[in-house]
Amino acid sequence: MRKALLTTTFLIYGGFNLVAALISYPAGFLSDRLGRRNLLVSSIMIFFFTYLGFALTRNIAVIGVLFVFYGLYQGIIRSLGKALASDYVSDSLRASAIGWYNTTLGVCGLVASLLGGWLWDQVGHTTVFLFGAVFAAVGAIACMTLIPAFVTRGGITESS
Repeated sequence: MRKALLTTTFLIYGGFNLVAALISYPAGFLSDRLGRRNLLVSSIMIFFFTYLGFALTRNIAVIGVLFVFYGLYQGIIRSLGKALASDYVSDSLRASAIGWYNTTLGVCGLVASLLGGWLWDQVGHTTVFLFGAVFAAVGAIACMTLIPAFVTRGGITESS
């Protein structure tokens, strides 16, 4: 039983990473043509529904499917986030912008992990995922409100 669970865990994480890797290029390609904001919001909504699913199920097959969707979210957000960060600065500051973007993600991820661990211990796993889903909804609203529909290098809006 323990060996089967370990194998299942490896397969789920392998599928997650495969999906994340395979979606990254198409996501970047689409964001170059359709704009980053709407695709970014779509990925956040994938995160929202995935975290709701994680909160509501304990079925291993459903969790496996949810990890595929989590891989979609990760692959899209990784490529679009860096591209969006570089859109708002001049070419000479692009590497610095991506560095600050990744630093901010790392610090926020650390805080979220600490809070998530505390919530998991004190309240339970459902609360952690519901909390994440709520913040995803807030993030989607913030993206729609604060990011123009189309941005060129240097943050100049083409159309909104």
